Amino acid sequence: FLGIGLFFQGWRQVYKARQENRLVTDGLYALARHPQYTGLFIALFGEGIVHWPTVFSVGLFPVIIFIYYRLSLREEKKVIAEFEEEYWAYKARVPMFIPRIAQWKSFVKQAKM
Repeated sequence: FLGIGLFFQGWRQVYKARQENRLVTDGLYALARHPQYTGLFIALFGEGIVHWPTVFSVGLFPVIIFIYYRLSLREEKKVIAEFEEEYWAYKARVPMFIPRIAQWKSFVKQAKM
């Protein structure tokens, strides 16, 4: 449920920012540059590895992580083209998928909003 919450909260933030034509750097995005993917990874890990592990789900999990990692790199290129220096500064201070240890409590709390 945590993963699904992160995914949808991240989607809401991106949707609102697109309406305002701005870069999302607050909320979940202040803690991780790709919180939606983090949520997806957590949900897939919980369901496919912990709750109902099969050869297929366990084998596919690292493939999915790799594919979304590559997708995130492509997305970042597009965002850099649009927001340039603002995104470079953001990228320098915010981790890609996993928030810093001290920020996890805030990250989880925001997923429940």
